[in-house]
Amino acid sequence: MDIRFFKLNETKQLQKGINDIWANNHIFFKEERLLKYMFHDNPSRHLITKDGCFSFLGAWENNNLIGLLGILPFALNIQGKRDFGFSLTNWIVSPEYRTTGAGLALLKKVQSLNPSIILSLGINENVANLYRVMRWNVLNDCPRWIGIINKEKTNELLLNGNSNSLRYWNEVNAVQIKSSYKVSEVIEIDEQTWNNFYWNIFAKESVGFVRDYLFLKWRYFNHPYFKYRVLICKDQNENYKGIAIVRVEEIINSEKIGRIVEFIASDQDSAISLANSIINLDKEILFFDFYCFSSISSWGLEAVGFKRVLKSENEKLVVPSRFHPIDYTVTNLMSSMFINSNVTKKMNIIKDNLWYVTKGDSDQDRPN
Repeated sequence: MDIRFFKLNETKQLQKGINDIWANNHIFFKEERLLKYMFHDNPSRHLITKDGCFSFLGAWENNNLIGLLGILPFALNIQGKRDFGFSLTNWIVSPEYRTTGAGLALLKKVQSLNPSIILSLGINENVANLYRVMRWNVLNDCPRWIGIINKEKTNELLLNGNSNSLRYWNEVNAVQIKSSYKVSEVIEIDEQTWNNFYWNIFAKESVGFVRDYLFLKWRYFNHPYFKYRVLICKDQNENYKGIAIVRVEEIINSEKIGRIVEFIASDQDSAISLANSIINLDKEILFFDFYCFSSISSWGLEAVGFKRVLKSENEKLVVPSRFHPIDYTVTNLMSSMFINSNVTKKMNIIKDNLWYVTKGDSDQDRPN
């Protein structure tokens, strides 16, 4: 069995494999540009592959492609110390070859590259069970915060008029603030100023993939399909104090929701200033949501009226999260993570609000 990275001149073979093995008419099959953006143009790709290769593994048996595993390599921050890790996508083996060990061989290839963490975001229960057997950490439901802009319309259009799910939710409201901080929407940020803020302030208090200038430029500013709206908070000396990144998504009947994919603030004033700016970004939006592994970035959002979703056996739905088509059954974002034992020695594992992991860390926020 041959396990190796796809070469750029094998793009069509990779796309066909995604279509035939993973999902018919998948976006990576339809859009070569998106495939290359995610698995070749990633500024951290050089950590694991040479030029001319995708960070996408294939498994071949007798020259037949039988399995796939996509890797998004990222620089990793461990409370101010730099390392590296991976986010996995599209791990699959053709049904007729699932007794060959190809799936495990693909994963062993990933682990042989010695990442400090491996994240798998947006998995299903079957895959989660495999990770549990391998003693990976499994998060059954990634925390989600929701801020309602138009409660009546959200009930009517998304909940069939049933107001019970949102009975404890009020519409968000801006908080009055006395601060010299200013928030503006930008199409670019200064590399040195942002990196100084990130490494000197936020990185020291968090663990997660690095949010430096190179990452933000690749992931958001240069995205080939999505237009992300970037809000930057500055003090009176033009120092950065925080950032929020939002994607406005059109759903049913041309209605809109807001996906917050990044929310980083350095203090109370920046958190409130950014949250106020988000909820005033577009008054036609029904609601905003934000997924993050911990509440490290939730204070400002909660101050203006966001709530973290609290589920029970009887109440698994607040508002849907999938809209193309609308899905009332899958209401959780399941994930798993492998953490190298050396990493736990570098971090304070009992520190509250440590992990900063969002939908921007994988391929979850992308066109369908």
